[in-house]
Amino acid sequence: MATLDLDSITKTFGAAKVLHGIDLAIRDKEFVVFVGPSGCGKSTLLRIIAGLEEASSGRIVIGGRDVSREAPVDRGIAMVFQSYALYPHLSVFENIAFPLRVARLGEPEVKAKVEQAAAILKLTDKLPLRPGQLSGGQRQRVAIGRSIVRNPQVFLFDEPLSNLDAALRGDMRVELSQLHRELGATMVYVTHDQVEAMTMADRIVVLNAGKIEQFGTPMELYHHPQTRFVATFIGQPNMNLLPATVKGAGPGGLSVELDGGHAMTIPVETGSARPGDRVEVGIRPENVELGSGFDMPVRVLERLGGVSITYGKVAGQRFCATLPGDAPIHEGDRVGLAVDPRHAHVFDAGGRVLRRLSAPTLVA
Repeated sequence: MATLDLDSITKTFGAAKVLHGIDLAIRDKEFVVFVGPSGCGKSTLLRIIAGLEEASSGRIVIGGRDVSREAPVDRGIAMVFQSYALYPHLSVFENIAFPLRVARLGEPEVKAKVEQAAAILKLTDKLPLRPGQLSGGQRQRVAIGRSIVRNPQVFLFDEPLSNLDAALRGDMRVELSQLHRELGATMVYVTHDQVEAMTMADRIVVLNAGKIEQFGTPMELYHHPQTRFVATFIGQPNMNLLPATVKGAGPGGLSVELDGGHAMTIPVETGSARPGDRVEVGIRPENVELGSGFDMPVRVLERLGGVSITYGKVAGQRFCATLPGDAPIHEGDRVGLAVDPRHAHVFDAGGRVLRRLSAPTLVA
């Protein structure tokens, strides 16, 4: 396998610039996920790596070799698409073997490579069947098998699970993570689903409007988002954002007053914040518990077994709290909610986070 380096990649379609100088270094055998909203440039960036789109400027280096001007077949990559792109009239064996046939390998080598890939993907008993006889998850594994036999330096995945139902997506996330460990492969995976990104990635690239907002491990992005965008994109349910006014600063951090009158001192560096400045306080739903502090009318209550997700308004803003599944609350109740300020985030008027004085223990 190999490293993958992107050096100042830009892409322009006519007058529209969709990628703005992307710099990225992906380590050997790393599983990196590109995530972001529709139109952020993640699929375009993946297609540029694959050679299916040409960058307007910049370099693509795979395993130390500049492949920017090379054809896709010469880049040492294999790509798995959102659609399975299988040949319906061919058996599973022949679908997986297809790139080997194109390369004119001998029959014994073809048979050995296909059987090895099938064993890894638990498809051995499906080799005689045709795609129409398989489930969606099995068909996606056939598409992955066709990539495995090419022995690429880098695997590229373009939203491969988006056509599957929710339960099967969960199963396939586990299978892809196991496959990554078994192959020891460098993998780049595109998705709009932050759950897929959090559960599978070694590191995540959060893209927004053609720029990298942040690149780091899932828990780095969760605990230490650098921008308001990353904070609200990573985490489920979404982070709560409450408008506030800066009242002052001291050794304990920044003192703010939320709209509605609740005061907090949050242990963050003051940065350029001054008394009277408007900021936003970010609070994750899972960092909220029953207690004294905020007062919220419960408008919607979702009982999910292990947790109860409650929705209401605090200081005129939508607010969500993830509480124990058996929490003694009901729709229509007014509940008191407490938040440990050490788990709160503060974002300035430009959407940048103010750095914490102390942080929760971080799991890589």
